[in-house]
Amino acid sequence: MIRDLALAAKASCSKEDQESLIPLIHKLQKMAELASKSGLLALENELANISDPFLNLGLQLIIDKVEPQNITDILDSDIYYNESNGRELLKKIIIREGLLRIQAGDTPRNVLICTKIFLGKVSKEAWKK
Repeated sequence: MIRDLALAAKASCSKEDQESLIPLIHKLQKMAELASKSGLLALENELANISDPFLNLGLQLIIDKVEPQNITDILDSDIYYNESNGRELLKKIIIREGLLRIQAGDTPRNVLICTKIFLGKVSKEAWKK
């Protein structure tokens, strides 16, 4: 997980922006379920449905069996050097965390817990929608 206070400050955004990322977290959880049931290569079928370039890149790297440290370096470089901020930066941080956990074989529940932690302003009720 990225632990950088300056980066965290840049990723700060409104409660509404955070709530808009809930579907992304659910998508990552579903991808973790698919990977745990059918293997990482099963995620290749998901690529056509992903319009976000950062998520698509990370997923392609996992499918291509790139070493975890190399994936971390590539995704971190995008996060640090492509000048995203606010909601867009928070989205990238969540995607990075989710994909690395999927690649590591974490359970879908753990992927959910470890990505949802980034949405500190979101109430429990928002998760039930």
